[in-house]
Order: sequence, then C-alpha cells, then structure tokens
Amino acid sequence: MAFLEGDRSVEITSVATVLNGYICPMEHGMVYNTQEVPMVLGEYGRIIQMMVGRLMEVDDREKRTKLAEGIVQVMISLNPQVKELDNYEQKLWDHLQIISEYALDIDSPYPTPVQEEVNQKPNPIPYKDELIKFRFYGRNLQHMVEQANDLEDGDVRRALMNYIASFMVNSSRNWNDENLDKNTVIQHMKMLSKGQLNLQEDDLEIYIEKGGNRPRNNNSNNNNRNKNFKKKKPRKNR
Repeated sequence: MAFLEGDRSVEITSVATVLNGYICPMEHGMVYNTQEVPMVLGEYGRIIQMMVGRLMEVDDREKRTKLAEGIVQVMISLNPQVKELDNYEQKLWDHLQIISEYALDIDSPYPTPVQEEVNQKPNPIPYKDELIKFRFYGRNLQHMVEQANDLEDGDVRRALMNYIASFMVNSSRNWNDENLDKNTVIQHMKMLSKGQLNLQEDDLEIYIEKGGNRPRNNNSNNNNRNKNFKKKKPRKNR
C-alpha cells in the first residue's frame, strides 16, 4: 500500500522502518507519557513525534525526504479534516519542522518556517482606561456626546443632540423599565460631556418609539392561568 502515487510514493513499511523499536513497546518495557518528553503538537499524538525523531536519525537526505512525505500522509490520515483548510499541505510540512524543533534537514516542497516568526506573540489589544460613566448607555453613546459637543451650533448639531436624547430615553424604557424626563436626560448629557453641554428642555425634541417596552416573560401569566383552570368533572352515567 502506498501513501502517494507516482515517483514520490512511500510504502507504509518504509515509514514503519523509521519507527524501529517504537511499534512494539513491549520489547523495551512499558513507558508512561509522564516519562516521555513533552509533545510539541499534541493534535498529532506522540506517535508522529516519535516518527520525526527517528526520521532525523536517517543519514541519507533523499531517503529522509521520502520518509518525510510518508509522515505527512500519516498526519493527514490522523487529521483528515485538515484538508478543509487553505494551503493545508504547506501547514503540515510546517508542522513537521515545528515538531522537529526546526532541526529537520530535508528537501521540503515549501519554504522552511522561521522559528522567530512562528513563536512571535501578537500585539496586545489596547483597552481604554477611561471608565464608562453610564454603563447602560454604553461607551459608544459617550463618544457620540463628546463628538456632538465639538460640533458648531447648527442643524447637524441639533439633530445629533435630539438623536442622542431619544436613544437614551428609549434605551432606558426598553431595558430599565424607566421613563426618563428631559431634565434627567439633560443632566446625563452634561455629565457625559464633562460639564460642557448646557441644554434646556426646549432645546430637545425626543422621539418615543411605539411599543418601546421590550416583551416581558409570559411564563408567570401562563402559570397563573393554569392554576385557575379547573378540570371539568366527568359526567355520571345515568
């Protein structure tokens, strides 16, 4: 049985030869995983790591390359879902080098990965240290208030203020079951703008969404309805 067709075919027996001594562990006694070296890539199991270790002991470069092709096919057999990935063959050859700790000298069909690039950690995601003044409004609304405050007086600024105020009122009605009046909204907008927005009630036109309250859980009503339901008594036969 061959792993690959054509001139690059590698017999299973050839790959098994690389595992000389590891296929029958009883010849060397039972070995626990805790006594073995840690696995580099656990998804392939210890057997692949052993095969790579014995592969590195082969002196002939051409033979090493052919045996490496066979090991790659074994890796595919162990993880057939890898075929769904883009450039999966290159990733398997890269994994082969990683398992060997970048010490495998073969004629790989793909460039050898650079250890520094593989081990490079991604840049940390920056988080804002500034606390949100009103968590139920969210940080985006806080930014909107700050940007609206920077606008010059005009229709655009007035429309944005009305939109922000309407959003605050409707959000409070939908999620907090609380109806905010204009004075409360003005105070919140002043705090969000760090005291720079000084609005009057006449400055705002708030739009209230129809059916604004979010749907309530009707389980309690159904339970009460079930309690009040009385079963009809069966009729007596006359």
